[in-house]
This record gives sequence, C-alpha cells and structure tokens, in this order.
Amino acid sequence: MSHYNVIVVGGGHAGIEAATASAYFKLKVLLVTFDKNKIGFPSCNPSIGGIGKSQLVFELDTLQGAMPLITDKSGIHFKLLNSSKGPAVWSLRAQIDSKEYPENAKKFLTDFENVSIKEDNAIDILVKDDKVFGLILEKEKMITCDSLIICSGTFLNGKIFIGDQVIEGGRYNEKNSIDLSNSMKKLGIEFIRLKTGTSPRIKKESVNFEVMEKQEGENDAGTFSILTERVKNILSCYITRTNVNTHKIIKDNLNFSALYSGNISGKGPRYCPSLEDKVVKFSNRDSHTIFIEPMGIENENIYVNGASSSLPIDIQYQYIHSIKGLEKSIFSQPAYAIEYDALKGKQIKHTLEHKKIKGLFFAGQINGTSGYEEAAAQGFVAGLNASLSALKREQIVFDRFNTYIGVLIDDIVKKDLTEPYRLFTSRSENRLFLRQDNSFIRTKDIVKKLNLQGERIKSYENLFQQTEELKDIIYKDKENSVLKREYEFLKDPSYPFEKFKEMFPDFFLRAILYIYSENKYKGYIEKYKRITKIIIENKEKIIKDKKRLLSSPIISKESKEIIAKNDVEKIKDLFGLIDPSDIENILIFLKKS
Repeated sequence: MSHYNVIVVGGGHAGIEAATASAYFKLKVLLVTFDKNKIGFPSCNPSIGGIGKSQLVFELDTLQGAMPLITDKSGIHFKLLNSSKGPAVWSLRAQIDSKEYPENAKKFLTDFENVSIKEDNAIDILVKDDKVFGLILEKEKMITCDSLIICSGTFLNGKIFIGDQVIEGGRYNEKNSIDLSNSMKKLGIEFIRLKTGTSPRIKKESVNFEVMEKQEGENDAGTFSILTERVKNILSCYITRTNVNTHKIIKDNLNFSALYSGNISGKGPRYCPSLEDKVVKFSNRDSHTIFIEPMGIENENIYVNGASSSLPIDIQYQYIHSIKGLEKSIFSQPAYAIEYDALKGKQIKHTLEHKKIKGLFFAGQINGTSGYEEAAAQGFVAGLNASLSALKREQIVFDRFNTYIGVLIDDIVKKDLTEPYRLFTSRSENRLFLRQDNSFIRTKDIVKKLNLQGERIKSYENLFQQTEELKDIIYKDKENSVLKREYEFLKDPSYPFEKFKEMFPDFFLRAILYIYSENKYKGYIEKYKRITKIIIENKEKIIKDKKRLLSSPIISKESKEIIAKNDVEKIKDLFGLIDPSDIENILIFLKKS
C-alpha cells in the first residue's frame, strides 16, 4: 500500500496548482488523472487572463504558482485589455497553444522529484473518525494520505447535451466520474447541479479570415510572470458577428435545444451564456460578437468563442454557416452543454477544507466556480492548506481586503451559489487597490509567513527594493529642481503613464507602474484603508439584535435584504456580503445601541 502526504484528484488547472503548492513543502505528492497528456488541457476557449482573471494569475506568480509561467511559455497571442482606462482595470490576456500548454504543464509538475502522476480513476474516499485517510482507485486499489484535494472540474457525474442526445462524459469524448460522486454523497456531502457549455471547434482551412476583422497581438502587453523576458505573438485572432438570419435560425429551433427543452436541470453561468440565451434574452439586438481564436500553431482547429450551444449538430451547422466568414466551415467538434455535480454552498471553510471532514479539500468547479484562473487560484490555496494540515501547521486564509484570491474564496464560501461563479473586478470593494501592478506588495506577508524560496521570490524582492528607491527619489529628493518640476504628476491623476515612465529609464517597468498607480488612486486607497482598519478591529463584535438592526435608517435597503437572508452573528460575517460603508454604519448603530 502506497502512502502520500497529499493526493490531488484531477489534472485540470486546479489540480496543477494544488500539486505545485504541495510540492514546495517537499511533501510526497500524487496527482491522479484519467490522462496525463491532458493535464491542463483547455476544455473551453484556449485563453488565460482577462478582466478580473489576470489579477489572479499575477497573484499566483508572486506565490510561485504554475499558471503564470506555463501561460507565458505556451502563449501565442498577448493583449492588454482596458489599456485606454486606468491601470486598476488593466488586464493581460493570452491565447495559448492547446497542445503546448498540457505538455508544458506536465513537464512543470514532473520536474518536481516529489510529485508523481498516476493515470487512474478515483472511486471511493476513505474516512475514519471524520478524518480522511485514503482513497480507493480503480486500478491500484487502496492508497493512503494525510490530505486529499478534489479538483474534479466538470467530470463529477458529468453529462453532455447536444440536442436530444445525452452522453455520459466529463468532456467531449472523455469519460466522467460517477463513483467518486456517489462516494461523497455517502459521506453526507451535498451537491447541486450546475451547467456550462462550450463552442464549436472548426477546421482552420474552412474559414474565410479575409472578410473578418483582424486582431493582432501586442508585443508590449507585458508578461504574467516576472521571470519571463518577452512573450510570443505568432497568430492573430479575428472578429465576426451573428446577424438577423443567425438569430432566426436559433429562434425557430429553440424547442430542439437541450437548454430550452427542459433536459438540463442545472443553471448556467449568467456572464457566459449560450448563443440561444443571448438571442432570447437580448431579443432587441440584431447581432452578437463572435471571436475566432486560434487553438495552436500547428493545430488545424480554431475556437468559435461566443457560439456556445446545446442545439443539435445540424442546427449548429445552419447558424454557424449564416455567419460572415464561416459560410463553408467544417466542424471538428460541435458545441455542447455539460451538467455536473458541484458542492452545495456553505460546506467548506476559507481554507477550502470541508467543515466536517478533516483533511478533505476542494478546488475549482466543484466549488461552484467557472474559469481556469478561478480554478487555479483555489487549487493553490487548497494545496497550501492541505500541506499545512499534513504538517500540522497553522493554515492560511486569504482575506478579501488584500487579494482577489481572498475575494473569490470569501464569495464562494459565504454565498449560496445557484449558478457558476465568475470573478470580476467589480466583486471587490477595494478594486482600485487590488491591481495587477501591486500583487507583489499585497501578498508579501503571506510569502514571508510561508518562507517561500526561489528565483521568483528573489526577483520580487528586487522589484520591491526598486520601488522603495523610486519612492525615495520622488518623495524625498528636495534638491533636484528639474525633477520637482516634472513631479506635477503628483497633483494630476490624469497624468499619462507613457510620459511618466520616460522619466525613469533605469527602473523596472513594473516598479514605475506601481508608483504611478499608487499615486493615481492614493485618495481612494487611503479612504478604504481607514474603513477597512475600523472593520477589522471590530470583526469579532457580536450582532445581538438582528431585528432591531434591520429597522435602522442609516443602513441601505439592499444591505438589509442581504442581512435578512443570511446567518450573520458577527461583523466579520458581513465581509463581502454588503458594502464596507454599510458595515461602518452598522458599527455606529451597534455602538449607539
């Protein structure tokens, strides 16, 4: 019988990060997956990053996560989104090579001597006295462990829907995991059904790119990892649009859609709807944007982003052929919807450990989220805490005031999710502080507490040193009159970054951007820090009379509705549920009463 300190079930983005985080503790780690060559394979669109998501990837880099390095290495098209707006919402996005990414992910993991990968099917979780002690596999039978992390993605009792076809599977042409789902149900773990979907893959040679809008990559967009010197922009993306005819085809055939026929019970992501949903819910619109994304340098397929569907294949062909540039396209894989088991809310702690079963952790879509980046962030947190649990050390909680990882986890732990959760910058009350450019500052205490070592940690220490030197020059150099005249940017929040960075050619771009952003949002950050300090100092204050609190005129109607629906006993229970200004008002109310 084999024994491992940490076992990770699932080789998606959550599983990769869970194994990575555990490996840094020099523990004996096992990753169990159906196919080791599909580790990190993009089940949906072949891209990493984007609005709200890139911030997670940047935070992972400061913690030595896998995704930033693998993305930079596997990327074929990079773009900085929201570059016309302020740096608080700048978001790096990369198209990845769907063949190279799994290859690079597998190599990243196998480079750790203490990480093993096993192709097998996990069928039963072993628990004694409310503590995990092992796992039953289909081939190897029993293996034991100190901690177990479930990163099952859409494979847990997954069902694929294409029209009236219902196929048992966790991904197209791949089997699902039913026994593991039944094992957890026997342990008293409760599930809900969630739904997501993916778009068709089309043969590249059948697409007319010339009639579409071309989108080239940006060489100066930046990199996800501080260790990456430059990225590759090899292939372009393209934009086309649906039209009135496309929408008519879909409307005329809605009764054949698995989503609208009632075959699917799970609720899909509101912010990533199927094309049927978009046509129905936005019936006043004549067209919707379709993004044509390359799937790799040597890959013969392209991904039709924005065309997710559960319609029959023949209807899919009809509406796809009605779109400009796709008139003669040939499918290599149809669009489909997939329904799967996810945890019912409020069963896990902020450490991502189950509340009743010690040593059992969860990460990714099983926690009700969607997106590669959300899964990766959870995977890393679960890996950290599973390792700390195995070592009998104090576990780490990421707070929502300093990290988007904290925002993500706080939201999924506290809220009863009824649809797949997606992270947006708007989900953070402190979004002007939680930026890409200062992730190394915001995670500094966690890195220090964990005593993380490595090349990336040293690079971020050097970066921090440069920011301190730059601060000294700008804020303390009273003698240099030339610089003093240039420091008009200190009084002007709209001062252009391009002009500012020219003043300091010898400094890292990341250091310059950090100083620029800190000044730009200084007033907001100081105000929020003041409110946050008050809230944290009073987080253990008990809310004794909830009924009387709900009658207070100084608390907003929206916050009252949220408080009425949720179990709140202390001030800390309100974090992430209502606006910080209302929490401040509640503290005033409690003080008076």
